[in-house]
Amino acid sequence: MADPANIRSLDPALNNMIITSDIAIRLAQQHIQQQAYLSDVNLVFQRAYSSDFNGGMTSWATSELILNGTNAVIGDMTSNSTVFSAAMTGMFAIPQCSAGAVSLDLSNKSIYPYFFRSVPNVISYGSALMVWIQQMDWSMFALLYTDDQVGQQILSVMLNSSASYGITPMSQIQIHTLDHEEIQGALLTLSATGSRIVIVADSDPLNQVIILQQAQTLGMLEPGWVWMMSNDLSEVLAEVVPKQDLPLYNGLMFISGLWNITDAPDYNNLYQVFNQMPMPNGYIGGTSDWQINGLSYNAPNAYACAELLALGLNKRLNEYPGGRQAGLKALQSKTFNSTDMTPLFYNMNYSGPAGGMSFSPSGDLQSGHFGLNYMMNGLPVEYAQIHDGIYSPDPGASIVYLGSTTNKPSDLAESTLLNPTYREPQGIALLVVAGLGLFISLVTMILIFCYRHLTMIMVSSPIFLLMQLMGIALAYSSMILYMCNPTPSICIARQFFVLFGFILVTTSIIAKNYRIYRVFQNVFTLQASKLKSMYLLRFVLAIACTLVLPMVVWNGLYPVTPQRFMVTANTYCVICVYPTSNKSVDWVTYNIAEITTLLFCLVLVGISALLAWKTRRVSGKWSESQQVGYVSYTIALASICVIPAIFLPVDQYQAAIYLKLGALFFAATVTLVALFAPKLITIGKYMLTEQRWSWTRNLYKLHGDHDMGDGRLDSSSQLTNVYEFKYDNRDENHDALIARNLLDRDYHAYEGVLPVKKRGRFHFMSIWELKKVIVIPSNQVFVLVSPSGESYAHFYHYESCYPLQQNANGDRHIFCVNTLDRRQFFFQVFDQKALDRWVDWFNGPTRAGPGQPSIPSPPRSNSSPAKQGNKLPSTSTLGVFSTGDSSTGLTTNQTDSSNFSHTGNNAIGVEPRLYQLSPTATSHVNEIESQPRRHPRSSFLSAFTSGENPSQRYSAFSANTLSFYQPQLLQHRNDSNPISTFGINEEDEDRYSYSSLQPY
Repeated sequence: MADPANIRSLDPALNNMIITSDIAIRLAQQHIQQQAYLSDVNLVFQRAYSSDFNGGMTSWATSELILNGTNAVIGDMTSNSTVFSAAMTGMFAIPQCSAGAVSLDLSNKSIYPYFFRSVPNVISYGSALMVWIQQMDWSMFALLYTDDQVGQQILSVMLNSSASYGITPMSQIQIHTLDHEEIQGALLTLSATGSRIVIVADSDPLNQVIILQQAQTLGMLEPGWVWMMSNDLSEVLAEVVPKQDLPLYNGLMFISGLWNITDAPDYNNLYQVFNQMPMPNGYIGGTSDWQINGLSYNAPNAYACAELLALGLNKRLNEYPGGRQAGLKALQSKTFNSTDMTPLFYNMNYSGPAGGMSFSPSGDLQSGHFGLNYMMNGLPVEYAQIHDGIYSPDPGASIVYLGSTTNKPSDLAESTLLNPTYREPQGIALLVVAGLGLFISLVTMILIFCYRHLTMIMVSSPIFLLMQLMGIALAYSSMILYMCNPTPSICIARQFFVLFGFILVTTSIIAKNYRIYRVFQNVFTLQASKLKSMYLLRFVLAIACTLVLPMVVWNGLYPVTPQRFMVTANTYCVICVYPTSNKSVDWVTYNIAEITTLLFCLVLVGISALLAWKTRRVSGKWSESQQVGYVSYTIALASICVIPAIFLPVDQYQAAIYLKLGALFFAATVTLVALFAPKLITIGKYMLTEQRWSWTRNLYKLHGDHDMGDGRLDSSSQLTNVYEFKYDNRDENHDALIARNLLDRDYHAYEGVLPVKKRGRFHFMSIWELKKVIVIPSNQVFVLVSPSGESYAHFYHYESCYPLQQNANGDRHIFCVNTLDRRQFFFQVFDQKALDRWVDWFNGPTRAGPGQPSIPSPPRSNSSPAKQGNKLPSTSTLGVFSTGDSSTGLTTNQTDSSNFSHTGNNAIGVEPRLYQLSPTATSHVNEIESQPRRHPRSSFLSAFTSGENPSQRYSAFSANTLSFYQPQLLQHRNDSNPISTFGINEEDEDRYSYSSLQPY
């Protein structure tokens, strides 16, 4: 141990500990001789001086002891010196016992294998403090610690043990240096946390006094505060603070190892001996203090170390190989084998002045005895004891807190809860809108289920609609849960409600969008067996299991706990804290399972947005694709808005929570309105119509007709309707059309409706679109017109046309057209016959390659063409028709040509697939009578004549065009699968064909 004279002025408490420990060891030596523990051994105690400030001096003193043949060592009183001496004694298998070193590092048996101590270590102190806080009915505390070994160890112990006691470490504030500015900044930070229970972790009493003096000047030792010190500071304060200022520290608390175990007879005997002894030289405190508190400086623990080492040596001699005499000879020759004398060797049911001594394999006491004191007028007053984790208040003792008051302070300054509640305007508003959204979702769910047979509902897959509504309802329910006081069950419910709601909405949207994408990616190959709703539900189930499984496992292993966090000095929040198995990582509000799930959700949002963009132009063919796109973009936007809330610190809790709730409400509401407002309107119309008309009205007509108008396709079931093209036949455009076409030449034009895809920079981002295609081979020009009724067209000059190689399945027939401005267009047809025909049309009669037939000129005759057979065309005809006799009407078996000419006063105009304009040909098309159609303006398709008979001008300007790209009526047997509208399920077979489709 150190020389007390060298540290007396610096640390009076350490000075008294060394002096009283020296006396206790001498008394133990006398007791050992009296009890004849080692009657055949001459026990010699040799004094060596270490240094608390010079590790080299301590190591030198220890080496001298080892060279002199020392068999056991007592010391040191401080951890800083003990780590040097214990490391050296451990190398030579020499047992060492300390009565004052409490460092957690000394428990490392790989470095200090023969070290044990008779005082509790840092872990015992931390556990005792948790028992004290729990007994005082406080739920949080603040830890102020210095940047040294003891401070760091107490911090680690208290953070790890606080969770088991249900106590929240409100803040941990470190003091790196003892500069005035450093301490003042730390204290101001402490005051801002709002915590009023402060624990100071430091091994130097002088450092603690400096911190207390600064806190006193800042008014932090006033009533309402509790300061718990890890050392008895009464003597140090009496030396440093003027006597008249000592009452300012009344109520200051400290914890220390319990020394006055009055229930132990050995303690009472030692106490009587100390009272009869005069005060030793160098003791600080006076005679009265010596008689009262002399044993408080770890003297009983030093006494226990001396007796334990003597009893252990006696035990080893009795168990020595070869007998006790062999052991005595080894002691005399300095070859004594003490390798078995580890800390567990000293578990001998010993009980002395410091109580019972039982050691763990790390050399720490398995039980601890602590005293809790407060200071009154410079003197410590004990009010409770802690024995082996059990709090025992002293009978009749009252507790005095800072400010000399007996009113127990609160663990937190008066503050406001930041969590949204139904008692505040913000919470009431959230509760109202969330409740309204939940009610509308449930009502809509009932209506969708009851009216699932309606066309608009049926083609949107009722099962997916119900899943989306269930997800929206869960999202609104989670918002309501945020108004409740957090409990473990509510924390888990919030988490899973949001997750399940997101999964149900997003995966169903992805499934439906994927179905749309697959259909319109190749409209001629429809394998509906892979697009049924039950098949897509497998995808939804797989995604749900993938996202939910990590959260289920994590919550099963590490239960969530609500904890209270101070945001400012007068505001706090209660958040759900998710623990982790890795104690070195503080996940706080997010854990690794949540982060993994969040990344998967972001991937789903990206897929949903990508599919929405890919299907953005099929709204005219599938009425819900546009709404699904809006919802996908909305969910993506809401997810982007939530990401900042994840990274906001706890002191920005209010901004983070309202950002989350706002994004959740925005996504749920937009999804509900965008997807279900049109359906609710349809259901409303149906209900009104049902009341107005007889219930015996034809069900199909009611479902099929009231949703269509203006030639647009409002649902997937209406893809079978005839395309209706509008043509401009106004008289004011007539003269201009004639003027632009006064050329004595022939024009050959071909027309059809095909899926077209324009190659973009990224090929996979291009989509197929239905376009009306008009090609004029002689001019190397083709025109793309939208069949949905737009009045504009796109003209392109092309230079080449060639078929592309078929895919592996051989179910796609595509040809490519390259334009002069370096653009590429892909056209898709139904079969190889149509592919060859269109390639020949683009290349023209004069441009046909080797082996490719030329297109012959159409016959020019005044008689009508021969009547064709009335055979249902294949979809490769793509809307092409031929003219025929008025008595037979139109024929639809093949692609044919019609003649455009003018003679006399007859003005003619038709819409054939092969146009030929000739001034010398005679006309036969006046015989064709049909419903009038308006023809689009064109610089190359017009009729011209001199007007001898103006009344008959353009009397036959238009003719019906039948589009066999899609049949007129489909009868499907699988109502749950809207894709079945593309073909007939023939006796529950998986493949669908066009052969069974019948036009009406």
